[in-house]
Amino acid sequence: MATSSLKALAQKMRGMDYCLLTTVSAHGQLASRPMSNNGEVEYDGTSYFFTWADSRAARDIEKNSHVMLNFKAEQGFLFVAVQGHARVLHDRRVMKDHWHAELEQWFKDGLDTEGLVMLVVDAKRIQWWGEDDGKIEL
Repeated sequence: MATSSLKALAQKMRGMDYCLLTTVSAHGQLASRPMSNNGEVEYDGTSYFFTWADSRAARDIEKNSHVMLNFKAEQGFLFVAVQGHARVLHDRRVMKDHWHAELEQWFKDGLDTEGLVMLVVDAKRIQWWGEDDGKIEL
């Protein structure tokens, strides 16, 4: 992987907060839902999302770590597809580094919210379409 390619893509992705997270369900079907990366828009190949331990996304990932993230720029023409592996993280010390106060609208007790987990998605392949198309294998 060319680090310069990822840095250039990260620059293009600046400001892309929302994406669709697609998981593989227990029955082998695909399931997508909108997620926010909590304003962490300095993309380095890893994405972080907060959710509930008993959410469908977390349950799917525990059974099958293969996921897809699909981003679209709010303005202009840029689509980014990230294939990767996800894991469900319970470690509050790691979560603290990615916590933002705005998340308390969904998780009232902050990091102490019962059932809070963080989904971590490590990219394996990134493909994009826009002014120029490209692909990165990680």
